[in-house]
Amino acid sequence: MVKVEGDQKVADEKAKAVEADSQVASAAAAEANAIKSECQAELDQALAEYNNAIKVLDKLDSKAIDEVTDFAKPPPLVETVLGAVCLLFGKKETWDEAKKVMADEDFIKKMKGYDKDALASDIKLTKKLQTKYINLEDFTYEKIKTVSSAATCMLQWVKAMEVYGRVARST
Repeated sequence: MVKVEGDQKVADEKAKAVEADSQVASAAAAEANAIKSECQAELDQALAEYNNAIKVLDKLDSKAIDEVTDFAKPPPLVETVLGAVCLLFGKKETWDEAKKVMADEDFIKKMKGYDKDALASDIKLTKKLQTKYINLEDFTYEKIKTVSSAATCMLQWVKAMEVYGRVARST
């Protein structure tokens, strides 16, 4: 009887320990699921923005690109947007280089096929994009659409790439 009571006490203590561990594990699982849901929601939003930007690129055609490349000296906001585009393509961030990038007959196709997942892993590139372009006060749709519709489409693409890269990296 004494032995059974002793064994029962040990079993009760082990049961309490297992229950405590189970509660800790359940709390951790609930927290992990909440984080996962939050990350998925952010990623879904980033993908929606990306998909919208790709649709906006359908509005770009050679005539719209010509509107931009015809500038001898582009408006500063157009030059800024194209600097960001050049940065993403790994080119010099100059107007002359931007005109070369846009002159490529596959320019729009390259924008649509841009490796957004590689951008997500390139912290240095996304930080430079943010500090040099994204965080600029004038780097907005409202300001750029008054200057050039083609540059506005490219701006939306640049912003979508930055958002996707940032969110994908944090998830």
